[in-house]
Amino acid sequence: MRAIVFILRGCPAGWLGAYGNEWVGTPNLDRLAAESVVFDRHISDCPDPDAANRAWLGEHFATADVRTILIRANHPDTDSPAPFYARWSEVFDARPQAEDDSPLDHLIRSLPSVLDRLAQVPRWLLWVEIDRLLPPWEVPQDVFEAYIADEEEDPEKGEFEESIAPFADPPTGPFDRSDHAAWQWLHSTFAAVVTTLDAELGVAFDELRTRGLDRTAAWFVTSDLGYPLGEHGQVGVHRPWLHEELVHLPLVMRLPGAAEAGRRVPAFTQPADLSTTLRNLFGRDEASRGLLPLARGEVESIRSQAFSTLEVNGAKECALRTADWAYLHPIQTNSDDPPRLPMLFVKPDDRWEVNDVLSQNAEVTEQLRAACEQEIERFQM
Repeated sequence: MRAIVFILRGCPAGWLGAYGNEWVGTPNLDRLAAESVVFDRHISDCPDPDAANRAWLGEHFATADVRTILIRANHPDTDSPAPFYARWSEVFDARPQAEDDSPLDHLIRSLPSVLDRLAQVPRWLLWVEIDRLLPPWEVPQDVFEAYIADEEEDPEKGEFEESIAPFADPPTGPFDRSDHAAWQWLHSTFAAVVTTLDAELGVAFDELRTRGLDRTAAWFVTSDLGYPLGEHGQVGVHRPWLHEELVHLPLVMRLPGAAEAGRRVPAFTQPADLSTTLRNLFGRDEASRGLLPLARGEVESIRSQAFSTLEVNGAKECALRTADWAYLHPIQTNSDDPPRLPMLFVKPDDRWEVNDVLSQNAEVTEQLRAACEQEIERFQM
């Protein structure tokens, strides 16, 4: 068995065509999704890069007969702590180069040689770290202008100057959602980055297909967190507000030969399931239930709810999502911020968590609050 994992750091599920986005072009990821099993409710347990690493990797490196290679196609300032890299057979740097036209040019140049060295290895895991969606962004002007063209023609959506530059480095912090021009500037910029990343991934995917790895390897695409873009008043992770845009992540699994292609899994999944699935694929820990039973339609779910928690700048929050509800529960607030009250949203109707219905659902709120507190205790054990 061979497995390839693409980690698209900062990628929210809602910006991809496979997850219902109709205005951002992602044809290569859409094609991959059509050949894959798509997990519709993949929820982060802790949207933090280091927490995601711990959840993803588990103990699957305990097997000595699997060669593991990590390709760092990220900038050094988004590196993980040193112990993370010590667990790999090899760490290969394909970092962005100043002279390149795109941050992923080095990855695209390097991928063939890495695959050449793995050609005769029967069992391997290739893990590719990409921070292309984290600012500061390198945005092709022509792609950006394609997204703002329609906005400029609609005076009700705000006005742009003729030669506006992308909003390439938005500051992390509060964002005024009522500033429609800034909103469109920010979102058009991110759309251009997503489309450019998709084109670059398409080159990598074609290389894998050329080598027959679409028939002999399992592919995964996922993320550590979604990068907030003002949806609830913040850009980046400034506060631990566990809304949809932060915790709902893509998870696409392409099995060898495109087995089970087109299946959509509505069950809740979380990052630790990837670790279990990799162990299953390599013949380890077969008693544990990862993603494979869901992908094959053998079970309908492996959990009834998804719990998330996060601490940022001294503030903490947890969230519990069920089939019908999303309950957000502050644990402690930062002294510099006003207190944040619990919130309740109807799912799946209120996808973007706009209408807080907590005051109309006291009984449901109490049940979810108690369940959330139980999860907090278990999480801290």
